[in-house]
Amino acid sequence: MKKVLIGAGVVALVLIGYYGVSAIFTPTFDIPTTQVTRGELLLSQNINGAVDAARAYTISAPRVRGLQITWMAPEGIQVTAGDTVIKFDATQQQADLSEHQSSLKIAETSLSRANKEYTIQDKNLELELQRAQRKYDEQKHEAPRLAEEARLELELAQLNYQAKLEQLQSDVQKAELEVARAEDRVRLSERELAQMSIAAPIPGMVVYLEIWKGGTMGKVQEGDSPWPGQGLINLPDLSEMIVKATVSEVDASKVDSGQQVIVTLDAVPDKEYPGEVIKKSTLARRKDQSSKINVFDVEVAMLEKDDQVKPGMSAGGKVVQDRLQDVVKVPLEAVFEKSGRTVVYLDNKKEIEIEVGRRNDMEIEVITGLEGDETICLIDPTLEEQGLPGDRATEPELNKGRQAPGQGSGGRRSGN
Repeated sequence: MKKVLIGAGVVALVLIGYYGVSAIFTPTFDIPTTQVTRGELLLSQNINGAVDAARAYTISAPRVRGLQITWMAPEGIQVTAGDTVIKFDATQQQADLSEHQSSLKIAETSLSRANKEYTIQDKNLELELQRAQRKYDEQKHEAPRLAEEARLELELAQLNYQAKLEQLQSDVQKAELEVARAEDRVRLSERELAQMSIAAPIPGMVVYLEIWKGGTMGKVQEGDSPWPGQGLINLPDLSEMIVKATVSEVDASKVDSGQQVIVTLDAVPDKEYPGEVIKKSTLARRKDQSSKINVFDVEVAMLEKDDQVKPGMSAGGKVVQDRLQDVVKVPLEAVFEKSGRTVVYLDNKKEIEIEVGRRNDMEIEVITGLEGDETICLIDPTLEEQGLPGDRATEPELNKGRQAPGQGSGGRRSGN
């Protein structure tokens, strides 16, 4: 009897030890829960893109050869219309202007001299013509020989008058043409000299562009020698910002001009900006060269000005389709399908059958079954595996494929 008691005691100690160790090393998990809420359910279509200025101006190098940048406004600063943003070495242009101005003065002097010569010769020739005319008038009734000589002298005076005046007029016109050409060269030099300093035509932020530099692309900087007409600085006007986004062709019919948009920025995660769809492309395009996905381009006007918003920031948006007011709503991951029924689980693991309505990408409307103040589970508490401690479902399909004890199927979440 004593041996039996000793054996039973040993067995009891072994069992206690086994279950004690199992209890120590077997993890226990807290099922994550959430509160059922009542309020507005926003139905929307997601879009993604980047911030850009509604209006921008690109400053290009002037159509002048031999350019070299000597100064640029610091990148990122705000400038107003009329502020100088870039300067080029103007040594050659100043020399050309000086030379052409000298040539113009010489041409103007030549023209003045030609005009004076024309005036003098015109008077001399006219005087000679008058003398010949007077002599002819006096001798035309004299002897035939004298009359004929007087007539010939008059004709010669007339021809000489006409020929010399035409020559003098040609000299004046030639001098005028030289002056006009010299004036054109001066104006061209003045324009080129003026282009050596470029001012901002609109207010905006200075953004340096990339140019080709010795085999690589790099941002433009002082000392560079750009090609004529090459873009150097972009000036986005930050007073009006837009989001250039895309929407898949499947969802494009849900987006149209005039719809409200809730805009969010990765760089300003705690703030939402009101927006409005102002444009949607009429034709789809490939998302990128290597993709087979077609998208439509969408432009959204940001209706609130914020100095934190800069061109190039990544942006997302929710294009508002509808706003359901005063509805009971729960996260999608808290809704499950069991044997053809749609259910949720209270925090005490009690199963509640519900009827669901419309949904967005995060929440779903509960028409019947919940009042709006319950606490429900985010993971099916009837499953054997609950995942790692603290894991929370982030997608409606988290429990897809898992099975409850004793079930051959089921446990699939509701996707509707």
